[in-house]
Amino acid sequence: MSEELMTQDEAVSTLLAYMFSGAIGSSEGKGVGYALVEATSTNFAWWASLEDFDGPAMPIDRYRITIDRRSKKLSPPKPITLSQTELTEAVLAATGQHLASSTRFTDGMLSISYKVMVQESQDIAYVVQLRHHGDVASMNHIMALVSATIDPYILPVPPVYPIPGEKKRQDIEGVGRQITQFIQGDIAYSTYPRLSHKERLVFVQKIALAFQACWRIQLPEAHLIGELIWDKVDGLSIGPDRHHSLGGPFRSIRGYLRAYIKSSLLALEKQQGIEEFKERYLDRIRKFVDSRLCDIPAIVEDVPIVAVHADMGLHNIIVSNQTPTEIRAIIDWEFVASAPYASMYRIIEMLFRKPAENGFGPEFDYADELREAFWSAIPEWKLLNQSKATKVFLEWFKFGLYMKPEHRPRDLPEDEVQDFWQENVRVVENILNKYSPTQDHKVPR
Repeated sequence: MSEELMTQDEAVSTLLAYMFSGAIGSSEGKGVGYALVEATSTNFAWWASLEDFDGPAMPIDRYRITIDRRSKKLSPPKPITLSQTELTEAVLAATGQHLASSTRFTDGMLSISYKVMVQESQDIAYVVQLRHHGDVASMNHIMALVSATIDPYILPVPPVYPIPGEKKRQDIEGVGRQITQFIQGDIAYSTYPRLSHKERLVFVQKIALAFQACWRIQLPEAHLIGELIWDKVDGLSIGPDRHHSLGGPFRSIRGYLRAYIKSSLLALEKQQGIEEFKERYLDRIRKFVDSRLCDIPAIVEDVPIVAVHADMGLHNIIVSNQTPTEIRAIIDWEFVASAPYASMYRIIEMLFRKPAENGFGPEFDYADELREAFWSAIPEWKLLNQSKATKVFLEWFKFGLYMKPEHRPRDLPEDEVQDFWQENVRVVENILNKYSPTQDHKVPR
């Protein structure tokens, strides 16, 4: 009998064991960041790194590691870098300028970044990024489209400099290079929590206008749900969802919600360190997903499908280091989608909450004023957000969103234990009891 091939889940376990073994450095106090970059009938290839997730933002050493599915052996880790020669050639081809110097730059979750200075001007710098998770040619075109059609004071996007022939290169090698202008400033994720309430009110109104501008981008005629992509043959089109690996494209919002909730259940099943929660809810959730997704009301189809930057959170917004309410750029257009506008719920909600380990921290003081300021800045969408269609959509969408809680640290004070999963429990209990009632309501401790 032929030996069974390694599954993706088995490969993940093998990869994590290797990364925590000390083979590429001490893993003490660190976690593993990893992303699948290639899957074939014979191999899995990953980008992997040891990261201090709670430490300051800094360049990360990432490696490409291939696992043979039959032998289950790992290849030696290959550092993912751009050489000085490769940087020189790319910058010259894209900008016509000559490299003066380069330094590793703070990386995104799915990229390797360099800050580049050129000989022709000390006032201009570029960011060169290796990207495996997005079609760089499509990203460049969409970013250029946004820049050309939307007021840059409302939705500012860094200028892009396409590298000739990069589409063909990425198709062959699986990794694309993107060059954008470096934008001086701070990441809003670090500055926003320190703003005064008055400053936050100003900021949320500005970011609301940016969301609205994105939502008004003209979509292809058939408003399917999936990734928004561009190519020379078809122009803008809609393909399968990559952000959550849902498949598609979907022709209905109910189909999208069903796929999203099923994907969330798979994530819940795989999540480690939440055994108490799973013991309490996993069987009930499985039964609910198997039997009740047909109950999603038809009214959700009234929620508008729009263009979204699916990762337009504070971590992808650059603000002025002099005036932290001034938005200087919205970056990382790796996930641009055609989706229900209300699917941006979590990203928008994070404007009203403090950062926290459980993914949905306590609300800022006067959070209701922040919400009111955000939606009042875009009154057309405020009315839609108050509609029955949106409320029903969010009921089901939040079930998928909060179904999988984050790992709860063991050393939490007793008074914080109950609160850590409070929102997960509330959302899950509400929908289970509404559509599949039970008498057992005990909350996991």
